[in-house]
Amino acid sequence: MRMNERTSDDDQLLAEFRSSPAPRSGQPWAEEDFAAIMQACRSGASIEQIARRIGRTPTSLPMQIRRMLPLDERHLTAELALPRLRQLDEQGDYDWLAAMAQREQTAWERAQEVRAEQRSRGLEALSDEHLLGVAHALVACAVEVSVDLQREVAEVLAQRRLVEQLDHRAAAAASDAVARLNAARSRGFGWVDDDWPEAV
Repeated sequence: MRMNERTSDDDQLLAEFRSSPAPRSGQPWAEEDFAAIMQACRSGASIEQIARRIGRTPTSLPMQIRRMLPLDERHLTAELALPRLRQLDEQGDYDWLAAMAQREQTAWERAQEVRAEQRSRGLEALSDEHLLGVAHALVACAVEVSVDLQREVAEVLAQRRLVEQLDHRAAAAASDAVARLNAARSRGFGWVDDDWPEAV
């Protein structure tokens, strides 16, 4: 009985297809269309039979079938797309909806990913204490440092709200340096009061 019903359904679809070969051609593709493709694929239907069942043209179908494949397989040719979909669904549990949800990254997203990777290996990967150490060394050293490095350190310090701590650390280091000089002076390393720099 079921076989007869299926045959009569196919006969009706064939009759509709002859009178209007692709009644749904040009209409937006809906989830129901893809579900019907998957069902027809499981029953072993050809591209032409699937197109007839869903009222689409056989030429438009392979592109939509490719959308049901995993992202890295959507380059397959029209002839390979349907067999690959069958292969993926061998156990009858292929999650074509999840595959369709996958999409190519935009150029902006790729750039953000690269920047995140760079950050994870650069200054952003440092602990606050280590970052403060690097920043303090940049502040205290007399060696010429690239503007890009200074800017990057300043940005990360600002993001983590560590600028004030760096100020305190630099001020404390300056006080310590002055204290050491004063201690050296008091121990009598040959300076006399008149030689002592007024600025210190």
